Amino acid sequence: MLAHRPGRGLRPCVLALAVLAAACSDVTDTRPESEGDALRLGRVHVVLESSDDALAPDGRDLGGDGAIDTQLEVTARFAFVRGLDEEFVRARIDVPVLPHEALRPGECVPTASLVLAAAEPEDHDARELVLLDAGDVTLSIGDSAFDVPLVLVPDLLPYMSGVEYLHEGDALPLRAVSTPEIVVVASGSTTEDLPPFTAAARVPAALDLGATEADLEEQREGALVLRWTPQGGDEVITVRLMPLAAGEAAGEEITCVLADHGTARLDLRQLSVLGLSRQVEALRVTASRTSVVTFDVGEFGGTELVVERRDRLIVPNRRLSPSAAG
Repeated sequence: MLAHRPGRGLRPCVLALAVLAAACSDVTDTRPESEGDALRLGRVHVVLESSDDALAPDGRDLGGDGAIDTQLEVTARFAFVRGLDEEFVRARIDVPVLPHEALRPGECVPTASLVLAAAEPEDHDARELVLLDAGDVTLSIGDSAFDVPLVLVPDLLPYMSGVEYLHEGDALPLRAVSTPEIVVVASGSTTEDLPPFTAAARVPAALDLGATEADLEEQREGALVLRWTPQGGDEVITVRLMPLAAGEAAGEEITCVLADHGTARLDLRQLSVLGLSRQVEALRVTASRTSVVTFDVGEFGGTELVVERRDRLIVPNRRLSPSAAG
């Protein structure tokens, strides 16, 4: 049964501190005979991201039909875990807590702090981390269909094995106002660990992220001002800020969760405390809306289908004087 997940909940303590400051394994992956206090984590994550950066204040030329060349990325992981902390497992298999579950609207933290730093256990006995095979996995978006291939997980840990699903590189035109349905179908594993399943969610609306000339001048008053097409209500968006120098990343990324009201004013002094340098030439702002649907498949209760639609904007640094730039 599909169910929309509640808004926010988990607030790792490490986030509060942050605000203040090749060998491959065998593909056979069945559950251990003795499960003990087993943990199961399942997530299918679909990212739809604009292929090109928009430039503020000019924005993006959407063309006559408003179609945006959109890159598709899909990952899927289904982990059976025994004898390991959930924080360690999430970091190891790249299934972190989603930003809107860890932060309140208006909060910003270094992105690295969203991944909890859990130490690897010293005793490997009775430890098990198996990424299970879900069979053939396909994904459809409107009239387009894609196979999501599986790959072996590198055998880097003595207790870790299995497969994950990765797909990237395809692009499709997606109109700004289009919110097609995404359907994920898995044929199921050859064992009883993961039976066949179908899950569906709708692509969120595009943000049409931008900033006017007047917004850019607000930087001189200590504010980063952003605008987008709002959804309103109690919804939120996630904004990632990456400093740039000569078009390349030049520092640590910062993640913010903002109320989906169509505009935000971020305090540049607070962002500086979090590590944002005043000397960068520009910021790459990546804003995303996320739809999360949970479903049960076999003993994997609360498996997630996460659909994230991203928009990117390059914002020049108006605080950087010509002499500083030289």
